[in-house]
Amino acid sequence: MLPKTDYLAFAYEFYEQYVADYRDLAKVPPYLVLPLSYVDFAQKETLLFHLLFIHDMDLDMTKANDFYQEADNEKKAEIFSKAIGIDLERTKKIYLDLFLYTHGIAVLTATKKLSFDRENAEKMVMDVLTALILQEIPHWNGSNGANGRRRSENENNPLFN
Repeated sequence: MLPKTDYLAFAYEFYEQYVADYRDLAKVPPYLVLPLSYVDFAQKETLLFHLLFIHDMDLDMTKANDFYQEADNEKKAEIFSKAIGIDLERTKKIYLDLFLYTHGIAVLTATKKLSFDRENAEKMVMDVLTALILQEIPHWNGSNGANGRRRSENENNPLFN
């Protein structure tokens, strides 16, 4: 019989492939792939979600920044930083807050307390993401400044629709 760590490693590889497939198949902006695939995984692979992200989550957080002691979280924040066009230090705060929000949605989904379709989950995540970014950068108006336009001029920017 294999040790539990081997099963967890295999399950996490399955999750990583799930995210890669979601990225390829879902028609969502790159900055929404991680949070939306996480919620989708919780909804469709409930037992594995419980195993990986509730019962055996390998995350020891006594302070908020402990989140980045896990190498995968640092790497995900770097990817997210590039996707939203904001420097890594500011993105790390945004990404942590977004993760905590998304984790709550995912846990409620996995425990069958709430059910979300992708459209509603996407809107909720997008609303929170926009608020988190604007909290860090009040004059932010889209990816890499969106050519200096104000937020009201960004109707076609997916971050604001």
